[in-house]
Amino acid sequence: MSSFPQQDGFPHGDLLKNLVAFGEYLRRTAQQFKIGPQEIQDGLRALEAVHLGSLQEVRQALKLVMCSSLEQERVFDDLFFQFFLSGRQRPAAPSHPHKATPGGPEEGHEPIPARQSSPPEHPEGSGDLNGKGRPHPHEDTQADWAAPLLKAMFSRIEGAEAPEVEIPQQDLEAMLQAATQMVNQVRLGRSRRWKLASKGPRFHLRRTLRKALHTGGDPIYPAWQHHPRRQPRFIFVLDGSRSMQDYADRLLQFAYALRMRCNRVEVFVFSTQMERITRQLEKAKSLSERPRLHRLGRAWGGGTSIGENLLRLEQQYGSLIRGDSIVIVASDGLDTGAPEILELALRKIRQRSAALIWLNPLLSQKGYDPRANCMNTALPYLDRFCNAEDPAAFARLTQRLRLRK
Repeated sequence: MSSFPQQDGFPHGDLLKNLVAFGEYLRRTAQQFKIGPQEIQDGLRALEAVHLGSLQEVRQALKLVMCSSLEQERVFDDLFFQFFLSGRQRPAAPSHPHKATPGGPEEGHEPIPARQSSPPEHPEGSGDLNGKGRPHPHEDTQADWAAPLLKAMFSRIEGAEAPEVEIPQQDLEAMLQAATQMVNQVRLGRSRRWKLASKGPRFHLRRTLRKALHTGGDPIYPAWQHHPRRQPRFIFVLDGSRSMQDYADRLLQFAYALRMRCNRVEVFVFSTQMERITRQLEKAKSLSERPRLHRLGRAWGGGTSIGENLLRLEQQYGSLIRGDSIVIVASDGLDTGAPEILELALRKIRQRSAALIWLNPLLSQKGYDPRANCMNTALPYLDRFCNAEDPAAFARLTQRLRLRK
């Protein structure tokens, strides 16, 4: 896949030159595009994951890499066809859009040439086109299934400023109640330490004698000791990558509610890097309307490095993960890193913590198989693997949870 054969309609014969020229075309034509060397490099990597014989797969792969907002996505398709099909006939709608012949070329639509050694599994003419010459939403299902994984692989332009993240206020009261219920359900047992109490199984002689000094030596107020119940600590780790953009706001709202209802809560977000946002959530409490998070940098809206960031959590913040800690990881599990790193990180976190919960929003999608990606590596180390879509589901996260310590 090193080059496109030189043909009419392609400004350059080399694949890299085509991508560089396309990036320059996007910057010149639409000012909202900020294409840099990192995006060109990511574009090359994206094309390795699709078949160059399918124009729609190439378009989808480059769209996921080069678009970082809805405004860019709205104009990308037109710019893509204008650049790569310049001088050719634009793909037109067939007379019977839902009866295209599988495997046959569509009228007026030539695919990007591919290597002869790897014939396309899904020929370009196997899908339908709508009246605007763009692929039908149900066409190119292979590229659609690959879309979340491609989003997880690529980050924003190096140096690009991360957007502000707003914590949703809709249903916040219900989420606060759910967080309270979840915290109250945790039963960690009693501490080994003795603590003063008004009643208890152990008589405290020294404290009783000290109290007797105020009553003329009479031990009217005896002192007792007991083993207090341990209070749980929550470590909430949220995947803020591009592939989680449809679910991250809801999960962030729950993390915010959990922090408001329990002081023993630490919250982290990660994308290609990790950021501790506990203090930012504390400051957000004082904002009565539209609390926001700032300066998240590469911890939000970029690529996905689950294993590396969880290992960094264990190494840098391992003192927070104790026998009374419940670690909650919220991620779709679309990781392109080495499975060995993820396995090492989860094994260490499991050894330190009382429970390890993984929230995966893709579980609600029909046909999703967690064994097809890095979740297959994570499943043996999890105490609970589930999805939470509403406050009632969040409230049940720790219900009947068996703690290991």
